[in-house]
Amino acid sequence: MAQILTKLEAILKDKYQPALTNQINTEPSPFLEKIKKIPLTNNTIRCAAPIGINGGFGFGAEGVGTPKAGAQRYSRFEIDAVDMYVDLQISNKTVALASSNASSMINALDGEIKGSYAAAKWNISRALFGDGSGKLATVTAATASGANTVLTLDSTKQVVEGLRIDLYDVDGSGEATAAATGAGKRILSVDRANKQITVEGSVTLTGTTGFITVQGSYNREICGLGAIFTGDSIYGLSKSENPWLCPTAVDAKNDLTDLVLYRGVKEAKDYKGANIDLLMMGDAAFLAYQDYIHTNNVAVAEKHHFVGGAVGYKVLVGSNEVVIVNERFVPDNEVWGVDTSTFYLEATPWSFMEKDGGIFVPMPDTSIFRALLASYGNLMCTNPGGTLRITNANAI
Repeated sequence: MAQILTKLEAILKDKYQPALTNQINTEPSPFLEKIKKIPLTNNTIRCAAPIGINGGFGFGAEGVGTPKAGAQRYSRFEIDAVDMYVDLQISNKTVALASSNASSMINALDGEIKGSYAAAKWNISRALFGDGSGKLATVTAATASGANTVLTLDSTKQVVEGLRIDLYDVDGSGEATAAATGAGKRILSVDRANKQITVEGSVTLTGTTGFITVQGSYNREICGLGAIFTGDSIYGLSKSENPWLCPTAVDAKNDLTDLVLYRGVKEAKDYKGANIDLLMMGDAAFLAYQDYIHTNNVAVAEKHHFVGGAVGYKVLVGSNEVVIVNERFVPDNEVWGVDTSTFYLEATPWSFMEKDGGIFVPMPDTSIFRALLASYGNLMCTNPGGTLRITNANAI
């Protein structure tokens, strides 16, 4: 059995790990594909972000003093790396039955690897647009349904069957506490029409409201774009005390046109020094824009194909070439624009955790072997204020 596991581990590390690493770094989102990836060198990620321009310039005249020095101002951004894992499991029975040849071993692993990668892709894509809190949805009711529980949510955009979640109660002061019966519950089904999910076992909501997160992930996720567009602070700095951190804001007034996009992109460039090259539209906003370009025969330069399968439009917004893409984790009626050159993911390479040279370890009290693919890092932006947020971008 030990020899079989050794062969399976070699297959994973030699044949699957390089491909998985490449896919996880590109496919979850067009945004992730376009930004830089750099190696993590310290648990705390730091960045010196420029504020405005150098203040030492001035016009003068002969015999008049030269301008006073005005060195470029910088602000220090800091954020800690977060832990990211892809879980792979295989049963002892599967290992025993796969002992005949290498092909059967690969077949035994293939389905599990594809399922685990799909989970990683979905969660990383979602977290890139979150605010780091990990909140998936607000819970307004918990109703028993046989041996299981139906949770009523404010939105089902960020939930999917199979996901394990934690439930938190929220009291009248807004304080959140982990629900005693709500840890690690698996989502059995999603009713998107009625905004409800069915989870395994009995779950009790103590207060009038609560919220759900991915298991063990509350306040432990990537500091995603949501922190820039909707949060009160970013990288340890308050937005109210540092207004230069706030994105350019444009109200489309339910009429998303090229002029609206142009105004937003131009303001971000003129006042924040950003060259917006990617506009990500929520579902309703993307439908409104498609209706606009078809109704008005707007010329699209060409289509842009992303590695992960997404297809966007390349359009001219003023003098800038911008890619427009539908992004399901952007709020339905909003458009989020970014200068991708100002973003980077600082992280360690994805690699399997090893113990005594092996990557498979038996799970306690089970006949299951588990392997963990891990990476540590976070998302950083050198110019958060250079982003663009367009609201009310859906049609009436």
